[in-house]
Amino acid sequence: MEHEGRFVILLRQPDKTQGSKWGLPAGKVEAGHSDLETIKREIKEETGYEASEEELEFLGEWVWKFPEKTVEFPTYKIMLKRPIDITLNPEEHQEYKWVTPEECYAMKNLIHGFHDLLERVGYIKKQ
Repeated sequence: MEHEGRFVILLRQPDKTQGSKWGLPAGKVEAGHSDLETIKREIKEETGYEASEEELEFLGEWVWKFPEKTVEFPTYKIMLKRPIDITLNPEEHQEYKWVTPEECYAMKNLIHGFHDLLERVGYIKKQ
């Protein structure tokens, strides 16, 4: 979710997987649901924003293999026409902020793969 060169990141609750780390709205695909249905649901649940399929721009799908699991990460972008108020789900996230790609990339407490994702989608030149 991007507006004027900034996008929203969410700070996970400490008791969640990747707790106390910053990430994007995301979640698991439920049986019988598509990636598009999932991202729309997750954006609504995690930010309060009701996205339409027309707004979602597919950026690509990447796979990361971590020691504990393999993660498939289809990635979408929404270019917002106006700033929006974020309504967090307090069971999942404790804070949000709007950041530039460079500000985000400089952060140390990002979820696994986030630095790499910023490079893969072209926000940051590969280091």
